Amino acid sequence: MTSSETSGLSRRMLLKSTAAVGAAAAATTVIHPDAASAQPRAAQPIDALAAAKAAAIPTPEQYFGFRIGSDGKLATWDKMLPYFQLIAEKSNRVNLEEVGKTTEGNPYVLLTISSPKNLANLDNLVEINSRLADPRGLSPTEAEELARTGKPFYMVYAGIHSTEVGNSQATIEWAHRLATEQSEYMNNILDDLVILLVPCQNPDGLVKVNDHFAATAGTNYSRTYPDLYQKYTGHDDNRDWFMLTQVESHLATQIQNKYHPQVLQDSHQAGSNAPRMFTPPYLSPYDPNIDSITVQQSDSLGLAMQRGMTAAGMKGVGWGMTYDYWTPSRQYCVYHNAVRILTEAASCSNLAYPLVSNSPIGSQHSTISFIEPYDQNTWTLRQIVDYVSQAFYSGIEAVAYDRYNWLYNFYRVGAKAVSRTGAWIIPAGQRDPQAVRDAVDILHTGAVEIRQAQSAFSAGGQQYPAGSYIIYMNQPYSGFAETLLEVQEYPHLLQYPDGPPQRPYDVTAQTLPMLLGFQANLVTSAFSVSTKLLSAIKPAAVTMPAPPPATGAYALGAESYGVFQIVSKLQKQGIPTFRVAKQFADGGRTFPAGTFIVPPTDAARQILHNQSSSTGIAVFALSAVPRIEGVQLKPDTKIGLLKPANNLQSGWLMWMFDQYGVNYSVVKAQDYTNLAGRFDAIIMPTGVSKSSITNGLNPNNYTAEWSWAFGVGDDGWNKLRDFVTAGGTLVAYGSGANTAQQLFELPLRSILPSDSSVFYCPGALLSQEIDSNNPVAWGMDPKNPAWFDEDRAYELTDPNKYPVQVVSKYPHSGEQLQSGWLIGGEYLNGAVNGLSWTVGRGSVVTFGSEIGFRTWNRGEEKMIFNAMYQGPSQKLTPDQFQRLGR
Repeated sequence: MTSSETSGLSRRMLLKSTAAVGAAAAATTVIHPDAASAQPRAAQPIDALAAAKAAAIPTPEQYFGFRIGSDGKLATWDKMLPYFQLIAEKSNRVNLEEVGKTTEGNPYVLLTISSPKNLANLDNLVEINSRLADPRGLSPTEAEELARTGKPFYMVYAGIHSTEVGNSQATIEWAHRLATEQSEYMNNILDDLVILLVPCQNPDGLVKVNDHFAATAGTNYSRTYPDLYQKYTGHDDNRDWFMLTQVESHLATQIQNKYHPQVLQDSHQAGSNAPRMFTPPYLSPYDPNIDSITVQQSDSLGLAMQRGMTAAGMKGVGWGMTYDYWTPSRQYCVYHNAVRILTEAASCSNLAYPLVSNSPIGSQHSTISFIEPYDQNTWTLRQIVDYVSQAFYSGIEAVAYDRYNWLYNFYRVGAKAVSRTGAWIIPAGQRDPQAVRDAVDILHTGAVEIRQAQSAFSAGGQQYPAGSYIIYMNQPYSGFAETLLEVQEYPHLLQYPDGPPQRPYDVTAQTLPMLLGFQANLVTSAFSVSTKLLSAIKPAAVTMPAPPPATGAYALGAESYGVFQIVSKLQKQGIPTFRVAKQFADGGRTFPAGTFIVPPTDAARQILHNQSSSTGIAVFALSAVPRIEGVQLKPDTKIGLLKPANNLQSGWLMWMFDQYGVNYSVVKAQDYTNLAGRFDAIIMPTGVSKSSITNGLNPNNYTAEWSWAFGVGDDGWNKLRDFVTAGGTLVAYGSGANTAQQLFELPLRSILPSDSSVFYCPGALLSQEIDSNNPVAWGMDPKNPAWFDEDRAYELTDPNKYPVQVVSKYPHSGEQLQSGWLIGGEYLNGAVNGLSWTVGRGSVVTFGSEIGFRTWNRGEEKMIFNAMYQGPSQKLTPDQFQRLGR
């Protein structure tokens, strides 16, 4: 295609936007890799029958009864999904597939959009992409030929953040236009590109938000859905791209692992005063495990979008601000050879109503990355649709017109990956088999090849047992493994010399061995061992011991956080469960404080056998129950979770509790009349404040269905205090610890400077000293790092006000940073983190750091489980314990 032809097509691509000032566009220059690919293609013939069938598809306005983006109007999922199905039925350019069901059972769908010829040849095109993604054994000449014959895949999803409504609304118009437009321009685009359109990455949230918006029309109630729009994670559903906990994350990675797209466009909205649209280039830093070609292509494609919007007369667009390219929590695709194109449109008012200002909206200062400030004082949902659509069309145009380079560079990225050296080794037989299992599961889901040693071997001067996992670095997605297993060294970035830190967009560390609690070693020298490539990840093999004698019992170690799955099962079946308070020995084996003891019944054996097999956690048989102090867990321990509306960390804890079968429920406003009758222990995560308890949601703004989240006033606040002093347990962490301090006037003083230039820690792993003899820390590695995300560290000001024990603290000296970024670590020296208090007849456990952050730091999160079961438990004398409470 010639440069003049390209320019003409670019002009036809421009949207007739409300913000457009004309149809003239700057010429687009396409650089071709060779003469063959630079030849003009013949215009694709139009299939008259197919065109007639496509013409029968109603326009979005005809189908929905309003123009998409109209003020105060949102299409709902129950109408959108049938419309996408209708398009796929009528158009030979669109295939619709239900990839799976979401967390709450809604269909998660993928529209594959391309020319009929490409769709008929889709399996072959996918095979070409797969071959380029994994180029082992592929010569450069063979790769060049595949790049000439293949088609780039462009994946785009919208609506992951459900209150950012404009993007999923825009996909309705995209699907219709791509399916129906009969033009040489559109035919050429679709002949050179396969589009993978996920119209909503979070259908559950779209249902919640858009249905709530529709239901409150014409009322005085708030139009915005007030709670988590993904059942467990809310806004954090876009922070799940390396832990991969949620169903929707797995469905999206399935698509990427199958089709190997070269591009993933992730469509969002920002605050109303942000640039009208952000695209890459990103701010520094970028994760060095992202290939440099991928970084450059992200920049170039983002700038192509910027050019397209500017050429269409769309002002207020910018790049190189706010968003960095660092953490894998926000991007899976970049470790799988695809660029991530984040688009962030400015929001309007109240989801779908015009934003009106007395002056032009947003910054009016022109810079090289923000050339034309937005000069209007209104901003509408329709403009959001137009801007994000222009960015999308400019993106697919840029990739389609340069398809050879996109495909061949995709090969180049893979070729660099498979030429890496070294290996990561995860030794077999570690203290926490659940941590190892979770880590290996994550890597396997991320298409990382994992091998298992068939015999003992030596590598890097260390001996490893048979069964150890080996991740060789000469494989396509080794960058994903590397970024999760290595220690992060986040660069020291300041806003200006000697100024405050440049805030990362999310966090700075993701070192799985520290988060979960296992060992992984990087070996850079050659070694030899027979291995087996794993096609599935199974728990470590364990053997159930023979039944113990009547005087004995079963024992479970407390080292694994996974043990609480077993505890929940035992509780559910009404099987008594005990814990020793001190170390003891039996049969030549030493058992530490916190070991679980279970009576040797047939019912207990069946549960322990099943759970041990499914988790890899070993069960031991004791010849005799030790005569030792201990506790009996309260049967059917009832856990209450404080969850103000839209509280993220409460949602994450709900997910973990549901995975482990914990007997919990959210504390409702109605429960405050009888907290002790409903709960034995209550969890107060980060984000729970006095205001969220006493004020809650305003009843004037929400219907009675939200009464569970209404405020309980000072009376409810006092009842929470009474719950503890009368014998209940409260476990608080992060900012929740500040709330607990306020509730009980705990004698704590925050010792960290408030000036971020002096002390700053935006999501990192820090050194920690843990008293593993304390019941809250039973089973803990005494050196387990602390996750710290702009949290607090304390000085105990009056150790005599309440009986109190220090559970964990920061070292008195030495390096406080383990992974990520920390300024002013010396201010942590000797500071207190975890404390266990006796308040009246009850107990309070506080941690200044976030020991339950997004369920990432599960090694540390175990202390929440310890505390919530320990508080309500019954203390036993040595004689009582030996009789197992009988």
